[in-house]
Amino acid sequence: MPFKLYIDSRFRQDTGNASDTDFTIELPHPINVRGKAFVDTILVPNVFFVIHSGVNDFIYVRENGAAHRAVQIPEGQYNIVSLKDALVIALNGVGCTLIGQYSVVHDPVLNKLKMNLTLPNETVDILTKKYLQENPAAWPNPLNIQDSGDVTGFGGSSLISFTDVVVATAPNVVNCQAYHQLFLRSSLGNGYDAIGPDGSSDIVRRITCQVPQNDICVDHFSLPHDSVTVGNRAICSLSFRLTDVFGKTVNTHGHHISFSIIFLEDE
Repeated sequence: MPFKLYIDSRFRQDTGNASDTDFTIELPHPINVRGKAFVDTILVPNVFFVIHSGVNDFIYVRENGAAHRAVQIPEGQYNIVSLKDALVIALNGVGCTLIGQYSVVHDPVLNKLKMNLTLPNETVDILTKKYLQENPAAWPNPLNIQDSGDVTGFGGSSLISFTDVVVATAPNVVNCQAYHQLFLRSSLGNGYDAIGPDGSSDIVRRITCQVPQNDICVDHFSLPHDSVTVGNRAICSLSFRLTDVFGKTVNTHGHHISFSIIFLEDE
């Protein structure tokens, strides 16, 4: 008969560096499993930050053809309005070498940000992530690129230049959805059932994020073949990690995740 295991990250083993998205569960007694297992309903709070410190919190600009600035956007959750406001505050903040100021507006029809300057005879270039990768000499010092272009829309491979009369429209739309999909990885996976987009082999469940910020993603098991082979063994503990598409552990900022695992014997 099927055996069910209910997991809640609040009951994780205290290893000193465990978190709600990277943890180990110790079972009260060993369980003998064989055949397959699948992750049933999983609950994940959508409390993720849109801008992550050390990941995507900078926009890179060159003012008047000379002054290079890595402008940092504060980490946190954003909607379109608060992102626009944070961007204009950061650009006009400490380190700005312009006489005038940056102006940033949101075009609701295109869902894109537009940027220009308030005074004539000044120019600004936005150096996108791809441009910096293809032209490393364009930045005066070695740079760990933490570009925010996937959020702000200022991406692409070309310089984005603007003045007081030349308005720069972001090539891409604003994206304030932190993640479209997440992946639950586990020691339960053995590498024979699935390969992740990053080439990983320990994924046991894909989670879609379809709810607004600060709501709960409730993802129900629905695919008949979305299972992993567990073999014939005794299990005393299991490790889990919730990641983005690149395999980086995500942060639920103190909120727990929960899910159930159903073990099925081969017929």
